[in-house]
Amino acid sequence: MAEQDKDKWQGRGRQVTGDIKERVGKLTDDEEMAEEGRAEQAKGKVQETVGKAKEKLEDVAEDLKDKVKDR
Repeated sequence: MAEQDKDKWQGRGRQVTGDIKERVGKLTDDEEMAEEGRAEQAKGKVQETVGKAKEKLEDVAEDLKDKVKDR
């Protein structure tokens, strides 16, 4: 599994985990757990975005490599 894919999947996993924590925190009136869940979701979104950015950069690098090769 490529690193960018790993980041994307781990990021999505963090978002799901965070959502569950937030919901449990709300159901149990545990504001600290709910806040931890929101923070986990935010971290997951960032990690997923990093994975997507790495993927785009890899695509750009590959395109440049192909263009240089064709010269």
